[in-house]
Amino acid sequence: MLHNLMVIHFHEDFNIVYGSLEGAMNAATSLGPLEQRKAVIREWRDWNISEGVKDDIRPFLHAGFGVAVLLRKPIDGRNFMNRVYDGLIAGVRAETGTHWE
Repeated sequence: MLHNLMVIHFHEDFNIVYGSLEGAMNAATSLGPLEQRKAVIREWRDWNISEGVKDDIRPFLHAGFGVAVLLRKPIDGRNFMNRVYDGLIAGVRAETGTHWE
């Protein structure tokens, strides 16, 4: 599900489809059923344990997830993935009214 979320929202035409990176980020982190978004959060955590320990995750984001967002520095890749996670968590918390994690 995490792979699908990334491919669907951050492909080479994300600016055309969503208007901006912010629009794509909002769509990626707020659309879909609640249980699906919770499952994506769990998959993100699993991904972060395996791929997230690397200094530069940009090659994986581009080749593994099909992310076409320009990420100039290694920290940009990390910040991008953290924004996805934070957005998902914030949306789930807002919808459930709890500090679900």
